[in-house]
Amino acid sequence: MFKRHNKISEMVDEHTHVQKDKLVLNPPFPDTIKIEIMAKCNYKCPYCAVRYNIREKGEIDSSFLFRILREAKNIGVKEIGMFLLGESFLCKRLSEYIYYAKKVVGIEYVFITTNGYLCDKKRMVPVLEAGLDSIKFSINAPDCFGYKKMHGVDGMNRVLSNIKWLKKYIDKNEINIKTCVSSIYDDNKKEEFSKFKEYILQYVDDFYFLPLYNQAGHCISGGKIVGNPGRFDNMVSPVPCWALFNAAKITWDGWLTACCFDHDERFKISDLNKVSLLDAWNDKKFINLRKEHLCNNITNKSLCSKCLGLCGE
Repeated sequence: MFKRHNKISEMVDEHTHVQKDKLVLNPPFPDTIKIEIMAKCNYKCPYCAVRYNIREKGEIDSSFLFRILREAKNIGVKEIGMFLLGESFLCKRLSEYIYYAKKVVGIEYVFITTNGYLCDKKRMVPVLEAGLDSIKFSINAPDCFGYKKMHGVDGMNRVLSNIKWLKKYIDKNEINIKTCVSSIYDDNKKEEFSKFKEYILQYVDDFYFLPLYNQAGHCISGGKIVGNPGRFDNMVSPVPCWALFNAAKITWDGWLTACCFDHDERFKISDLNKVSLLDAWNDKKFINLRKEHLCNNITNKSLCSKCLGLCGE
C-alpha cells in the first residue's frame, strides 16, 4: 500500500537512502519516475548547465508521455515527478498531463519542482484542480540581491507573492497538497538563511537545504560536494549513487538517463521510443554503471568520473 509522505523532505530521504536489498546489479524497477515534460527554462542560474545549451531542448510528445504513464502504472510505479532539468510551468499542457496521470491512469502521487516564477493564480488553479500532490519551490538565496545573482532573474518578490497566494488558496479551499521550499546552502550566509527559513515556513509545509552539486562536472563552482548526496542535512555517500538504483529519469525526447544532471546526454541508456521501461532499466549499459559503483571501481574513464571529481578524458 502506498504511503503518502508527511513532508517532501521525507520523500527526498526515501529516494537517496537506498535500502540494501536494492543495491544490486538488477534492482527492481523503482517506485518513482521523473519525466522531463519541458527541457527549456526561463532562468539563467550560473550554477546550472541548462543555460549552456549543450543539448537540444524541447517539449515532450504527449502520446509518448501518455504511453509511459500507462506503462509505469502497469509495472507498479507509485510516484511521478513531472520535471527533470527544465521548468515545467513553461509547458502549457502541464495541468492536462497531471490530470491524465492522476485521474485517468491512476498514479498515486504526482509532484513537481519549480522556480515558481510562473506559479500565479492563472497557472496554479488548473494544476491544483488536476490533482497535483506536492510542489517544491527552489529559492536559492535569502534576499533579493542574492536571488538575482543565483538565478539570473530579478524574481524573488514575484515568487514569494505566488507562494503566499498559494498558501491562502490552499487553506481557503482545503486542498490536500504538500508545499516546500529548498535552498542551496551557503555557509557564508548562515544567519540570513536561518531568518529566511523561519520566514518562509509561515507559507509552506516544509523547508530543506541542498548542497551546491557540481552537476556531473558542469558546475565548476561546486566546491568539494561531488555526486548527488541528497539533502544538505542528511547527505549520503556519492558512491554508490542512489540515482542508479532507486529512481528512473526520462528526458523530453524519450530516453531513460542514468543521471539527474545529464546536461550533455552522455548518460543516455535506452531510447524508450523503441524499448520498454523494464528493458531500459535492465540495459547492459545501466548494469555496467551499477557494477562500477557497487565495486567502487570508478576510473577517469567512467561516465561518472567528472561528477565524482575525477579527471575525465
